[in-house]
Amino acid sequence: MTMLKKLPEEVLNLWNNWEIRGMVLLSLLLQTILIIFGSRRKTTGRIWIRILIWSAYLSADMVATVALGNLARSQGDSSSDSSEKANNSIQAFWAPFLLLHLGGPDTITAYSIEDNELWLRHLLGLVVQVIVASAFYVFSRSWGSGILTFIAIPMFIVGIAKYAERTWVLRSSCSKSLKNSSLRDFWRSFDRTGILETPPQDQQRDYLLQAYVFSYISKFMMQDLVPAIHSLIRTRELISKNTADGAFNVVEAELGLIYDMLYTKAPLIYSRAGIILRCIISLLSVTAFITFQVKIDKHDYSTTDIAITYLLFAAAVFLEFYAFLCLVLSDWTMIWLIDGRNALTGALYSLIRKLTRSERWSRSISQYNLISYSIKREPPKFLKFLGIDEMMRQMHVYRKDLNGELQGLIFKHLREKAQKIKKDLNVCDKNHRSKIIGQRGDGVLEREGLLKEYKWCTIEVEFSRSILVWHLATEVCYLDMKVADAYLNKDGSSVSSEYETSRCLSEYMMYLLVIRPNMLSKGFGDDKGYLETLRGLRGLRDSGPDDEEYQHTLLDLRNSESPGYDDIEFQRRWKTSKSVLSGVDVLARQLLRLEPEKRWRMINEVLDSRVVNGGFFELLKK
Repeated sequence: MTMLKKLPEEVLNLWNNWEIRGMVLLSLLLQTILIIFGSRRKTTGRIWIRILIWSAYLSADMVATVALGNLARSQGDSSSDSSEKANNSIQAFWAPFLLLHLGGPDTITAYSIEDNELWLRHLLGLVVQVIVASAFYVFSRSWGSGILTFIAIPMFIVGIAKYAERTWVLRSSCSKSLKNSSLRDFWRSFDRTGILETPPQDQQRDYLLQAYVFSYISKFMMQDLVPAIHSLIRTRELISKNTADGAFNVVEAELGLIYDMLYTKAPLIYSRAGIILRCIISLLSVTAFITFQVKIDKHDYSTTDIAITYLLFAAAVFLEFYAFLCLVLSDWTMIWLIDGRNALTGALYSLIRKLTRSERWSRSISQYNLISYSIKREPPKFLKFLGIDEMMRQMHVYRKDLNGELQGLIFKHLREKAQKIKKDLNVCDKNHRSKIIGQRGDGVLEREGLLKEYKWCTIEVEFSRSILVWHLATEVCYLDMKVADAYLNKDGSSVSSEYETSRCLSEYMMYLLVIRPNMLSKGFGDDKGYLETLRGLRGLRDSGPDDEEYQHTLLDLRNSESPGYDDIEFQRRWKTSKSVLSGVDVLARQLLRLEPEKRWRMINEVLDSRVVNGGFFELLKK
């Protein structure tokens, strides 16, 4: 306040007149951003959208809370001037809208899964900070028996309901609530519908039903809970009849449903109670708006304040209208219509199918290349102190379209594992399931008679080190092929698709290891090994004057005179060193001795096994 008193009187008056207005408009802007872009990150990987949503999400609650506090303070400082009282009165009318903003839009309640654990903080804010400290203070100090008071009552109810909605949804999506969920109850209620027994009518319908089943099982497994064997058998029966493209269609719908359950108000708004509450909220909002338009004499208040009030009403009504559209055009509505199984619901289902987009995600995967990152200048050390160094890594992530060949490879790998478990008649044996599902490429190596030569970098090493050494060895093989211009097999066929698939899998696993280690099973992430390897690569980079020289330095690894994999000294160094560079030259030389077609096929299968293994092995061991 001392600094404000030193400002010129004109600036000080402008600040006093626009402090509350500016905060309310900023809160409205942040809500608009969250409404429009809140669900976009489900279908796009663009970094600017993520940064925009992240900034708006972190700022929205703070701005609305500060605005409520300033509003309460301004009511206590009101003068006896009639025009000033009128302005204070209509500004006090904004308090319910700020409560509405604290409730947030339906499209986003949590930015990360950890935000759901903060539901108790939001409950405390609802009960103490907002209702008691701010809203009640504003109403009790400023308002008389005017019509504006009665118009505010329905909006006040709407604001409390929206904030309570958000708190309830956060609680229902926290880890404790998810662990209390029962798959047995889900199957019992789902079987009563009998919709899985109805003959197939169209592929998209079947994909959506399978996604609905898998979303509940996945939500159960996310809490490190293991489904009963009958759940695994039934899901295998459902997915086994799909093609690779169909399986990915199921997964994209499943992930969309899981996203809705964890990060939006879907657990409430798609329930019967939620639909009734949504109708009541919409009715109250529209009633308050119409009454304000008809009964309030606009000449008694500031034109600016009237305009802001109209904006707040427009946003509130738009919020409910947009929520209604999202409700009607959602996968949840289509699942409900499928459950209806009559002519009317069937016609509505077909209509909604035509109005909605068929693709539910970007159909691209993130890529991270360690060698490309090592070429860049090392970021200043103070960034690590500030915790920004990890964000800087994301600047070097790019995306690549997911092609049908890669989809087919992953699905084929999963289907072979499922068939092997079924064939061996040991589906109920958890140890046997773990052994098959947890194979880290040793299946293909054993089939090719190469397991003994490669087990040092597959089954006898930590998962994170295996990802690092195979990633770098794949890059060395790629550089060797690029320099030698050896893109053909002996029979003249091209190996371009094989090595592109290998690089795509390799860089995706590096992305998970470095940028998203929480997506791997617990204990699979190893930041120390990555940092030591990166330091070693930057040491090699410093020995060459340019990028081309650096590539030749990396290629020299294939020609080094280091001992083989069975050398005692190498085994000692490999097991004790955090960096994996000592193993890159050994693995690269082993791979380059193979024919190109066999080399890239084997790399593909080994890396593909890691894609499958990384997310589920630890869970399915239980």
